Amino acid sequence: MDQFRLLCLLSLFYVASVVVGNGYANKVDDGESWISYWNSALPKSPLPSKAVQQLLNLAGEKSYTGIGKDTVSLTPLSVNTYSRTTYAASAAEVKVEQGERSPTGIGKDAVSLTRNGINTYSRTGYAASGEEVKVEPGLTTFFQGNDLQQLGKKVTSRFLKTTSNKAILLPRQLVKSIPFSSRKFPEILTYYRVKPKSAIAETMKRTITVCEAPPVKGEEKYCATSLESLIDFTVSKIGKHVQVYATEAETENESKQEYTIETTGVKSIGDRSIVCHKQNYVYGVFYCHQFYATTTKAYMVPLVGADGVTKAKAVAVCHTDTTGWNPKHLAFRVLKIKPGNTIPVCHFLATTSLLWVPM
Repeated sequence: MDQFRLLCLLSLFYVASVVVGNGYANKVDDGESWISYWNSALPKSPLPSKAVQQLLNLAGEKSYTGIGKDTVSLTPLSVNTYSRTTYAASAAEVKVEQGERSPTGIGKDAVSLTRNGINTYSRTGYAASGEEVKVEPGLTTFFQGNDLQQLGKKVTSRFLKTTSNKAILLPRQLVKSIPFSSRKFPEILTYYRVKPKSAIAETMKRTITVCEAPPVKGEEKYCATSLESLIDFTVSKIGKHVQVYATEAETENESKQEYTIETTGVKSIGDRSIVCHKQNYVYGVFYCHQFYATTTKAYMVPLVGADGVTKAKAVAVCHTDTTGWNPKHLAFRVLKIKPGNTIPVCHFLATTSLLWVPM
């Protein structure tokens, strides 16, 4: 039931983003503008995989079918313009249980893992407080670096579809006309006709708060609200010759199960990277960050499910120096180790996260 409520909430966010995006439809021709921007900003970079293209909305998708049809009605106020007041949600009531956790996972000062998958870093995952965290029983949240080379090593996880969070990135020209700040949060709620004390409002506010919070020590962060701003941030940090990766399930099976790491296929993909986590909002928002004070290494890890059919290629990020982390961090409790630089702490990226590395 909790998963159903969360999916309803995400469906609402998705439908809102679709209708807002439709206001810019006359500026987009089958995704050509998005592809053109990618090619102009990243001329030496190949187009990413299909799953990554879906996350980035490189195809310029403006609508899907069957999502949120009976959940909320979105009514265009003016179909001839694409100003800030072009589209807004109608007053249709959506019943979502209060206090539903965001699948981005991390609160301001604590590590919080959702029931649906591993989503470990949103802002201060490195500085967890003693706050109680909710973790789906049996999931492998963290593992040690040497596990990637341990023959027959098993992990337990579930991999959601890339489209589990359907909120789409909108064009920068449109997004710039829509407020995105805590100071203007009442105006944002009015714009989307969201009730101030609803679960939807709480989730939207949490995303904005995460984006506005100051970076932790050694972190450079940025919340991208458009494809253009996401690419521009990446170029400013690691250049125009990049490769972008995401965790991808080769076969669709979102059930939690045990996977075996195919150690012979583990591939190092970089030790300098930018990680972007998709947030819960009415349109696409990615929380991107790069760490300078910590050393990280990224790997592509092939996994085979216990059913012998389900396969996945998971992006694993390993932190080789955790001396600056809070000793109460969830990773240390899971692995039963202390902060230091001798045991790399690793985790898989969620299917809605992106890893950018220079080529």
